[in-house]
Order: sequence, then C-alpha cells, then structure tokens
Amino acid sequence: MCRAAIRPIRSNPAYSRSTSSRLNRCLPVHLALVFATLLAGCAGKPVIQTQVIEKPVAVPCLVDSPPECKSAYAVDRVSVKDDPLTINRALRTEIEERSACEVKLLAALRGCKKGMRSM
Repeated sequence: MCRAAIRPIRSNPAYSRSTSSRLNRCLPVHLALVFATLLAGCAGKPVIQTQVIEKPVAVPCLVDSPPECKSAYAVDRVSVKDDPLTINRALRTEIEERSACEVKLLAALRGCKKGMRSM
C-alpha cells in the first residue's frame, strides 16, 4: 500500500502538493489492484450443481366406471303393487349388484393409488 494514503494531511500548502502528487502516483496502482481482483473473480469456472427434487404431483386417475355399476338396478323395475316376494328378490339382487360394483370400484381406486406411489 502507498504511504501517502496512510499519512495524515497537514495544513502546509507545500506538503499538500507533494501529497497530492503521491496520491496521483498511487491511484493507478490501486486501480490496477482493484481491476486485477475483479478479473480474478471472473477467471474461475462457475459452479453448476444439479439437484433432483422429488415432489408428489396430483394426477387425475382416468378409470372408467365398470359396466356393472349402472344407474338402474333391479328395485327400479319393481312397482308397489308387486307381491312382497318379488320385491324381496329385487332387493337381494340389488344388494349383490351394488356389492359387485363396489368391489370393482375399490379395485380401480387401489390401482390409481398404486400408480401415484410409483411416481
């Protein structure tokens, strides 16, 4: 470092002229050091890091409704005027149809959840 920058400035005009000439001589040296430091920072290779981030993403499951799951069941075809045995048979048939539909829907749902876990 230049000594002119360290010494205190005195009020003597002759001294201030010599100090300013010293500062003028040291200024290019300081600028060269700053410029060299800046260039040294640019000379290194940039560090590029790749990171894999696993984040679950909700995906709609595209499963069609099974054909067994229909909107019209056996009870829908029975009228109030039918005998109790026919109504009972229709109710039992509907219970079996709905349980079969439930099993197929649960299997489809399980398949969707399994596909989500593998991602």
